[in-house]
Amino acid sequence: MLTITGTLALELLLKFIVSLASSFVFVFVILQTMKPRIHISDKICFKNDKDGKKFYYFKVVNMSIYDAYNVDFELHKKDPYIVDKVKVNHNVDVIKLSADGLYSIPRHKKDIGYGYHAVLIRTYVDLSKDIDKDNLEFVFYVSAKHGLSNLTKVTTQSFDSSNVFHEGNFKFGSNLDIC
Repeated sequence: MLTITGTLALELLLKFIVSLASSFVFVFVILQTMKPRIHISDKICFKNDKDGKKFYYFKVVNMSIYDAYNVDFELHKKDPYIVDKVKVNHNVDVIKLSADGLYSIPRHKKDIGYGYHAVLIRTYVDLSKDIDKDNLEFVFYVSAKHGLSNLTKVTTQSFDSSNVFHEGNFKFGSNLDIC
């Protein structure tokens, strides 16, 4: 049989648990919505510049409702090797890009003809010569921060076969396909 103090303690405990759970849900929702939503195309386009030199480029799109700040780009070549006959490690080489980072990428807008939230990053390193080597992959990393909360999200895209290469251009704006 519960007494008045036992009922009061049970009621306080229940209120505490409910308020703690609602605070957790609120913070979780806020943290998830404030992280930048960066999309990377699963294709790599290539073409020649005006001097006839071939370059490869990646498309990155900010799909957030906020600007993405301190945006960093890295491209790694991961080449596996065997250790102790059963374990696998990777040699990781960083590949030079046209830009290692941008101060910001504007937020996504649904306006027709708006494409400032999409950027192209290129490299002159020939990616096609080694890509079909067994288990070799190129991994493109994009790290971006939310301006107010400073929450960071790292988005990656792996490329492991020559099927990802396409000559030409990407479609305009948020579309990650090629023309």
